[in-house]
Amino acid sequence: MAVYGCILSNNPFIIINTATTYPILFNSLKHHFTTLQYNLHQLNPEALHFELLTIGGSQMDMYAGKLDITGIFREIMDQLYEAGIHTRGAYEQLLNIEGGYAEMVLSDSSRWVLRLAANKPQYIHLHPARYSPHTFRVKAATLKTALSYHVAQQHKLLKGNLLEDINQLRSGLELSPIRTVAESKQLLEIMTLIGCRLSEKI
Repeated sequence: MAVYGCILSNNPFIIINTATTYPILFNSLKHHFTTLQYNLHQLNPEALHFELLTIGGSQMDMYAGKLDITGIFREIMDQLYEAGIHTRGAYEQLLNIEGGYAEMVLSDSSRWVLRLAANKPQYIHLHPARYSPHTFRVKAATLKTALSYHVAQQHKLLKGNLLEDINQLRSGLELSPIRTVAESKQLLEIMTLIGCRLSEKI
């Protein structure tokens, strides 16, 4: 199956089209850990605010398996073709039959949810299924804080006190402060996972 284009820009939404223009809308910043790590090195503090808006305010499932985005898309599209889904109308009919969404299992056993991206030419909205293999679940506020800290650290914008730096960043994100770093276990885990340097004793 020919892949005509994969648009990778400052916008974390990845759009890919196949030979029959099957379009997929996928937010890599929210749902693909390897791509998130790559994008972190491209972000600057000025662009960060716009990027974080795409994360929203709820929890999300982040895929951390071995499949890259192109591989995921190809497997999704292969399954759609095998099911005879070649048009938007056929895709919408499939979702109506399935109760509003479809779920697919890929070669690494990861599970993916397909929904309709209404009023968009990229109408196949793709994200990992909740608690799928090779994913971890993270709160939006936690991910936003960790990403902000990483970018601020890259650009030497931190003062050196871990709790104060975190709460200053959270204030700029309109998030409530945390009381202690030690009580924020998932935040520390995500910060470590994305490569933040946490030299301060916790």
